[in-house]
Amino acid sequence: MQSDIQTLLEQRLPEIREAADQFGNAGIVMHKGQIIAQSQSGVRQKGKQNKIQSTDKWHIGSITKSMTASMIGRLVDKNQLDFDATIAELLPNQKSQIDIAWYPVKLIELLQHTSGAKGNFNIPTMLNNSFADETALLQAREKAVLGALSKSPQNAPNTTFAYSNLGYTIAAYIAEQATNKSWETLVQEELFAPLQLSSAGFGAPKGEQPWGHATRFFLFTSAADPQSPGSDNTPIIGPAGTVHMSIRDLAHYGQMHLDAMKGDTPFMSATTERRLHTPSELTKHNERYAAGWIVIPPRTPLDGEALFHNGSNTMWYAFLIVEPKHDIVAAFTTNTGTIEESEAKFGALFQDVLLKME
Repeated sequence: MQSDIQTLLEQRLPEIREAADQFGNAGIVMHKGQIIAQSQSGVRQKGKQNKIQSTDKWHIGSITKSMTASMIGRLVDKNQLDFDATIAELLPNQKSQIDIAWYPVKLIELLQHTSGAKGNFNIPTMLNNSFADETALLQAREKAVLGALSKSPQNAPNTTFAYSNLGYTIAAYIAEQATNKSWETLVQEELFAPLQLSSAGFGAPKGEQPWGHATRFFLFTSAADPQSPGSDNTPIIGPAGTVHMSIRDLAHYGQMHLDAMKGDTPFMSATTERRLHTPSELTKHNERYAAGWIVIPPRTPLDGEALFHNGSNTMWYAFLIVEPKHDIVAAFTTNTGTIEESEAKFGALFQDVLLKME
């Protein structure tokens, strides 16, 4: 089985790279906590000969959301936060600056995209990419969050599912206020360090690494220099999608969630695991969105629920799935923002991996 899946990755990743107009890609499969297959294909930059390496780092986009939710879950286990506490309770010192329509919104609703928050901050905030230091970033994040909270939510809270980078940034700001630490520090302390995700960082990976590729005017695709502010979204919304890491570390992160589903990790309590992995009542019959995860319903060849999330800043694409029945974690990445094509091809590859597990 192991050799079959290794051969499958080696054959299919180059085919996917061509079919989905990717410049480079990578894939990994873990079974029962062990890597059983890993491969990569293509180049780090368009027009260059520097090939993708097995240890390369990949921007994982909105998979970051599950990491923010996991970090908050750790704080809940430490009694520093409460999933069911409201914004009015969680931000008492800022209450006078917040529109009263936000007062009853619960922390868990921010993580489930049911808070009523709109998708993103305003354009000036989204274009604000350069900061002298972390203090300047935190001040800008606070200004953006409180500015958004000063206006009523786009939708009535807990009535509509609306995927929201803004909501996750509000949740992270709440964690910052509760701990007096930045989101960046919290994720490092509560996630990267205990899980030994040594490759993890923020923004487009720098150094001898793959570069993301931006398509302009639907025509011209070029490599995005990671030193350029335009190589990623603003770090203000970092909690919603600016983490990078190696594909091995991404798989090991997914393995922690698989272990949690089996009740086999000290990383989080069973109560927190259920809150993070259970779809909201509002979305359990449609979007099935939990806290940073989409819960895929049972269907062949899954034969059981699985956790899934993907991510893209339009210059990269990442795909992570946690599948308990076969005890599998699989991740696929590319340094190209061909989202729909990449998702379809990676999804089909994962289905074929499962079939070989039968």
